[in-house]
Amino acid sequence: MKLDNLKLFVKTLQAGSVTQAAKELGMPKSSLSRHLTELETEFNIRLLDRRPRNLAATEAGQLLYNQAAPLMEGLDDVSQFMESWRNEPRGSLKILLPQEFFTQQIGQLTIEFMNLYKEICLTINHYSGELPNNSRDYDLSIVVHDRPLPASDLIARELMSLPQGIYCSPHCAAKISISELNDLTHYSVIRENNENTWQFIKRDKKENGAARKNPSRLADTVSIPVNGRLNMNSSEMRLIGAIRGLGMIKLPQYIADRHLRLGALQQVNTPYPLEALSVSVLYPTRMMPRKTKLFLDFIQDNIGRLQSVV
Repeated sequence: MKLDNLKLFVKTLQAGSVTQAAKELGMPKSSLSRHLTELETEFNIRLLDRRPRNLAATEAGQLLYNQAAPLMEGLDDVSQFMESWRNEPRGSLKILLPQEFFTQQIGQLTIEFMNLYKEICLTINHYSGELPNNSRDYDLSIVVHDRPLPASDLIARELMSLPQGIYCSPHCAAKISISELNDLTHYSVIRENNENTWQFIKRDKKENGAARKNPSRLADTVSIPVNGRLNMNSSEMRLIGAIRGLGMIKLPQYIADRHLRLGALQQVNTPYPLEALSVSVLYPTRMMPRKTKLFLDFIQDNIGRLQSVV
């Protein structure tokens, strides 16, 4: 049985005539009559009494209508629900972020997103230290890294970059002199857990002009070993340690800027700059659910609010 024919049969009886039903349905009268005839042929029984001025159901037609009308109404409700569900995304969304990553800005963006999409339940967790090993448990994972991401079947997309610097207290800065990158090995630094090297971008000084025009040209990444007694994943705790004179730290510039202005920190000059941090998003499949795509698009559309802090 063709469901469309049954639906048109119900609509025709509710309209009172084939002419009126065709008008309400936005289809030719001849096409509607053909569908009704197909339904009668399928059941091998006359369902409609076609009178000159109006339309009436036969006894069989009335019995069919009584059974089918509630079902068709239920199907309309299902269709409307699915249309609403498609237009109004809903469900659970799990996001993984680095610890202390634009906390205030991401918090504000999250509130705005939740106010826009009231049927989405959002869970945000944080990781510290090296790249997380449980990214597959999340719809989206935002990671911060200064080296190429390891091989994975996850999809990766870069969102932005964060310039870095080396900082210490003014008291320590008076005792530090770095004319070559290897001089770093003679000083104490406050490291992240399992961090043994810092990455620098080294360019041929004879080609500085070309490098300024194209920063990626003629640049090599150099890893310099670093040493220290204090290891902490929290950038805020490392910052406190540096202010108190326990060693140099590597920080994104946007975190250090306020403390530089207050005079609590001083930047350490090096022959070559640190490699900038990359901010990338990871997700498990290119066939992204709509709720996930909406969140990612929302972050990308508002990434300028993060970059304005940088």
